[in-house]
Amino acid sequence: MSNLSSRLKNRIEVYAKRKVAGKIGTTYEDVLIKKLWAEIKFQSGNMISGEGNTEANNTRFKIRIRKTEIDTSQYIKFKGLIYEIEYIYPDFKKNGFMDLMAKLKTE
Repeated sequence: MSNLSSRLKNRIEVYAKRKVAGKIGTTYEDVLIKKLWAEIKFQSGNMISGEGNTEANNTRFKIRIRKTEIDTSQYIKFKGLIYEIEYIYPDFKKNGFMDLMAKLKTE
């Protein structure tokens, strides 16, 4: 088995929405919180039929990172795609890491 830290080959960016007071009122803007090295693995995917003959993609990924301050209100950008963090759980075997379960955001 390879060293776990050597598998963290994807440079991801963690963003959050922050309130900004502007001339026309309060708005939200994307703020870069941090950049991290991660391992991204596909977990599952399916198509969901919606109203009016529409379809939506439901794709989930497991993103492994070193333990850091992160929460589910934040989201991840990687290669132009946005991943919404659904939940976070620690890796109890290797205490220095954590896994993020994320859903690919499609519009």
